[in-house]
Amino acid sequence: MDAKTLVTGYKRIMRTIYKPSEYYRRALDSLQRTPQDVPEAHQYHGFKAVTAFLRIAFRLGVLDSERREFWRFFIKAVHKHRDRMTELLRHAAMAYHFRKLNESYGDT
Repeated sequence: MDAKTLVTGYKRIMRTIYKPSEYYRRALDSLQRTPQDVPEAHQYHGFKAVTAFLRIAFRLGVLDSERREFWRFFIKAVHKHRDRMTELLRHAAMAYHFRKLNESYGDT
């Protein structure tokens, strides 16, 4: 396989795995499969929790072009995993981060 074919295939894979619908589907699967009995390193309570939620919800649920996928993920995750809010917000933030990182390298 020549280098151009390899790079083209790699970019296609990266676009696919970080596509919001795909990433959020895997995040929901992960929440379903992983036990919750693992202690959370950073629990957010009170003002910190509300602030973190509002920042993520505003950035991903209002400003971002993929806001529909964020809200679809968020609603499903809250419905099934309400007690794991920290994890589901972390997944959402990571999805945004990886997608933006991937987009920044997409044209090189």
